[in-house]
Amino acid sequence: MDFTTIGQAKKQTGLSYLGGVNISSKLTKNMKVNVMTYCIYLSPAHTSGYDVCPESTFECRLGCLATSGRAAMDIASGQNIIRNARIKKTELFFEENEFFMGWLVAEMTAAKAKADRTGFVFSARLNGTSDIDWSKAMYKGQNIFEIFPDTQFYDYTKMSDKFEEIAPNYSLTYSYTGYNWAMCMRLMDKGHNIAMIFNVKDEKYLPAMYKGYNVINGDLNDYRIADAKGIIVGLKWKRIQNKAAEKKVLNSVFVVNVAGLEPMYTVIPK
Repeated sequence: MDFTTIGQAKKQTGLSYLGGVNISSKLTKNMKVNVMTYCIYLSPAHTSGYDVCPESTFECRLGCLATSGRAAMDIASGQNIIRNARIKKTELFFEENEFFMGWLVAEMTAAKAKADRTGFVFSARLNGTSDIDWSKAMYKGQNIFEIFPDTQFYDYTKMSDKFEEIAPNYSLTYSYTGYNWAMCMRLMDKGHNIAMIFNVKDEKYLPAMYKGYNVINGDLNDYRIADAKGIIVGLKWKRIQNKAAEKKVLNSVFVVNVAGLEPMYTVIPK
């Protein structure tokens, strides 16, 4: 397959897009801080036959946000349109990578131009539901960070080795799994941040601190680049479609219990 135009790619694959700007409620919150974010959602872990989350744990696979939001409604309807599209995109990445990367560059170029026209800062989060090392995904001799040197990229990751060499326009937040607290502390002590999910129904119950580290409300927006350094990005648990799986995850080490921790807010900021 050879990429020529976005229109041709849509016809050839039957897909409507690879990624998009503000395609989730969390990403839309970035508009509040004058940021437009392009994001791609692939089929998580090994659900496509290809493993895009090499450091995933049983709990995070069970509670993956790939089954929340619009995807949850899609699953409930029995149509699985979103799920099947994500599988096809993931297959394209591995089986027709040059085509995929050409399409990605074209979409990002158009999205960045729109952000520039409308006065927004353009950013990109390419691992919406994956943990791919994008520094190794090449297109015409360059990786995506080199192709868009003035775009700020960011992602969440469970892969600690990504922190060994990070592109200057790439920001990473390490994800707590329940088993990697020692690595979390090492990274925070070096000025990196970690994301941690807390078992709270409301943001006001997020803790102010956890084990001596400051916690911020990571649900105000998704733009992790502007966060203070060496802190915990607190996230409230997001509901998933499978309620039996949800119960297991909430009772696991993956989601932190806030009992005995001082809450962050008395009033939630708007």
